[in-house]
Amino acid sequence: MSELFGKTTDCCRGQGGSMHMFSREHNVLGGFAFIGEGIPVATGAAFTSKYKREVLKEADCDHVTLAFFGDGTCNNGQFFECLNMAALWKLPIVFIVENNLWAIGMSHLRATSDP
Repeated sequence: MSELFGKTTDCCRGQGGSMHMFSREHNVLGGFAFIGEGIPVATGAAFTSKYKREVLKEADCDHVTLAFFGDGTCNNGQFFECLNMAALWKLPIVFIVENNLWAIGMSHLRATSDP
């Protein structure tokens, strides 16, 4: 939370915001330059958890992946593809959509045909 509030006590010293946060120690796989780019990466991370548990038989692998993104990202094709893959393969992932009404620099109301 300190990174999101611009404090100097977190991984990017308050300069990156949520889409630039990365921490190997805390399993935060951020650091994406493009909006929505993290959704396929998160889906892959969830697949890795399922693979470790079911194929490699790592009983202690009980990871759940959380993917955070804004509502404007829902217009991107990879969003729908990843939702389908997650449901099809029953991946341990939670997609969290922030309803901020923006699609990069444009109002979501102007960027979406049926907001």
